[in-house]
Amino acid sequence: MPSSSPLSRPTLPVHHANVADAHAAAWAGAPDFAPWLHSLKVFGAAMLALYVALALGLPRPYWAMATAYLVSSPLAGATHAKGTYRVIGTLLGAVCAVALVPWLVDEPVLLMAAIACWTGTLLYLSLLEPAPRNYICLLAAYTLPIVALPTVTHPATVFDVALTRIEEIVIGIVCASVVSAVVFPSRTTPALAARAAAWLDHASRWITDMLASGASAGQRHDSFTMLAADILAMETQLAQLTYESDGAPILRRARALHQRMTALLPLVLALTDAASALRRHPAGMPDTVAQRMHATLAWIAGDAVASRPPPSWYPAGAPSAAPADWHARLAAATGTYLDELADLWQDCRLLQASLRQGGSEPTVLRYRVEPAGQARHHDHAQLLIRAATAGSATLVAGVLWMASGWVDGAVPVGLAALASCFIASTPEPRLVAGRVIAWSVACALLSWYYQFVVLQLAHDFGSLAALLFGPYLVIGAMTTQPRFALFGVLLAVTTASFPGPQNLTASSFASIFNSSLASLAALVFAALWAVLMQPFGQQLVAYRLARANWNEIALAAHPRALVNSARLRGRMLDRLLRQWPPLTRRNDASAKQAGSAVADFLVESAALALRRAPARVPAPRRRAVERVLAGVARHYRQCARAGHASTPAPALAAHIDAAFAALATPAHGNRAALAALATLRLALYRHQGNHHARN
Repeated sequence: MPSSSPLSRPTLPVHHANVADAHAAAWAGAPDFAPWLHSLKVFGAAMLALYVALALGLPRPYWAMATAYLVSSPLAGATHAKGTYRVIGTLLGAVCAVALVPWLVDEPVLLMAAIACWTGTLLYLSLLEPAPRNYICLLAAYTLPIVALPTVTHPATVFDVALTRIEEIVIGIVCASVVSAVVFPSRTTPALAARAAAWLDHASRWITDMLASGASAGQRHDSFTMLAADILAMETQLAQLTYESDGAPILRRARALHQRMTALLPLVLALTDAASALRRHPAGMPDTVAQRMHATLAWIAGDAVASRPPPSWYPAGAPSAAPADWHARLAAATGTYLDELADLWQDCRLLQASLRQGGSEPTVLRYRVEPAGQARHHDHAQLLIRAATAGSATLVAGVLWMASGWVDGAVPVGLAALASCFIASTPEPRLVAGRVIAWSVACALLSWYYQFVVLQLAHDFGSLAALLFGPYLVIGAMTTQPRFALFGVLLAVTTASFPGPQNLTASSFASIFNSSLASLAALVFAALWAVLMQPFGQQLVAYRLARANWNEIALAAHPRALVNSARLRGRMLDRLLRQWPPLTRRNDASAKQAGSAVADFLVESAALALRRAPARVPAPRRRAVERVLAGVARHYRQCARAGHASTPAPALAAHIDAAFAALATPAHGNRAALAALATLRLALYRHQGNHHARN
């Protein structure tokens, strides 16, 4: 095996799904030694892969070792999912390399352009897919330049290089999968039950923070941030559960729980708006409402399965006519939402208990939810810029390599393409680019230390494994911690590029050091190029998300538009969860953006609820609701055209009051529609206060 430095070889990227896996592991309820057990398992799998690759005489055995760290997860289902899709992606990229290099080997500039286009296009497709399916396109995106570029000077070897790369990757995946399945396997089902329990604890805290009159804005913000992270992590675990053979019954219950988790967000936000408006009203919150809210919060904080929920705000058969004044309307809306919250929380507790105990699925669920599906918001302009950034970085690095005439420059170019794909696939590329530079320098220093000092003591495979055991035990444990997951995996796969022990004494210091500097320069180039090509920050991203909200609210509120409310609801939630992390910075601008994002979220939720107004309402009264929806649609179309948010015209408030009056009779009253009207008015006129509300 030829001598090489740790950074002179292409290493595999750390996709942001590794962070989600680390979050899942951190909240899986495992003892404190679980990260160390996982680290031991991964180290054993990596050493097994390295041994097999060395025994077979493969030219780059470190790829097998690095792959074992990349695909390993604390959960068996996640390891299987990653491994399967990485094999498919590697095959796709290698086959394309075999087809492309002989065809364009005589046109180097055209070959680089084709490789750059492939990298950008496949990266764009991977950004459209949720993990772990996106591994197919992501692996194919950077596998082509890694396989194709080193064979440009010897095109006849492209098939052999592609074949050995596939063999090395498959060895790493098989070893990781076997060890994960045989040695103390960690199933997704118990981790999912633990995740559900942690989510209910966080949700209980969030509900208390939101509804308690003494909670600060910081408490509410932090508890919502934690809850949003739980929802995203549970989505990842649901995807992993599909790869476990015994997970089908659990998957149905987990999806039912996840649907109610997402339904909890708009419900509690609407309840908070109504309760806060009641407290601000000159008449204050009625004692009956305050007592009911206190009882509900106490019940949620306790054992909601063992105890019965508070009695309904409206007894069975009670009239549901719209109250005459604004204060009474707020009280009625608060009571309606408290009833819905009790039903929804009871369902969540029953489903969580079913997941924990492994029993049958609850037969009686009180809260009806409409599945939001897997709808996602895609800002195609942003995704295209990210893909173009990775493709252009590959092209520019390749052209510079060809212009320099450097024979060994293909490896750094492939590494630049790989790092560009990795940076572009993260939620905040500019932020990650700076971290990549710092982490790459740290990895280079550590790799040189082991290359030139520690590993000189290795004389056989056993001594090599013994020398690697200590640092890799710590590195493996780091990969399970959310705070250090990215750094841990990057460190693991970078330092895995050690040459075999039989070739250590023959290594050339100058050659290894120079190639390491070149690879480090490629990583820095990819990071700086990402910053240069994406000069915009989170402010522009937040603006584009807000504008997407306005356009979609206009569509959702149009009374005659044919919409898929489930998909709209899924995209609406996805945008809110995307908007929230950048708004964690405590300043006035972030607080204003957070308030606007929540208001838009509530407006769309209320509009979708009003669209479901009962058909039995006579046409004249139904038209009053339709006028409200048409006014909302018109207002948000104007916001999208103007490019900024504004307060609706007073005429829309008059239409909302007219809709209240239209649903005033017991025969035609509808509690959900009435509560939606109150939420709509509060969200639209949130800056005006109660003194603007008509009585």
